[in-house]
Amino acid sequence: MMMKFNILFLFFSLIFTTKSFAHPHSFIDMQVTPEIKEHQLVGLAFTWKMDPMTSADIAYELKNSKEDEPKWRAQAAAIMANILAQNYFTDFYSQGKKIAFQTLPSDYRLQRDGLQLIFSFTAQLKHPIPVAGANIEFMTYDPTFFVSMTYPDQKALHSAKAPQTQCKITLHEPDVTDELRFYAYSLDIDQSPEEDETLGLQFAQKVKIQCQ
Repeated sequence: MMMKFNILFLFFSLIFTTKSFAHPHSFIDMQVTPEIKEHQLVGLAFTWKMDPMTSADIAYELKNSKEDEPKWRAQAAAIMANILAQNYFTDFYSQGKKIAFQTLPSDYRLQRDGLQLIFSFTAQLKHPIPVAGANIEFMTYDPTFFVSMTYPDQKALHSAKAPQTQCKITLHEPDVTDELRFYAYSLDIDQSPEEDETLGLQFAQKVKIQCQ
């Protein structure tokens, strides 16, 4: 359990700030687009926008590097490698059965957007899923709640661009009690909910996809 936390800490030390004093320490605004080809869901295209302070920390390390330069590409590869080590921080289910992702993404990219950095990647499913009549849901979250990973609103969920496929994608907010919220926010920067690795899960939004 401690080893898993250390992996998470190293990952977030690499790409996220540690200057806050309560959980969560950093924030990611997410967007997602399901990828559908030939009536099958083949993957999820994610866009993660980091908060300004986190972005400033990474931008400082990159100095004046440009996106096509080796130092920038190396940073993007390091971020992607650590995301892969945690299975994209995503639990994916179809018909109630957990579905695995492929080991490597089909693409990834680190970009600047004003004072913020955006990391985008596509997680491919190990086996495509027929979407007709499927009941699909997934959650993307940090188990320790070290980082808050959220969709700002329903508009952050983009419908797949697939001809002759009608899908409805909806965002479902978690039912978080005031007691749980107080506990999470009371954790100091050097604390981890090691006895309960479901803390992040309890704050996780759920995305559901239903297709005809």
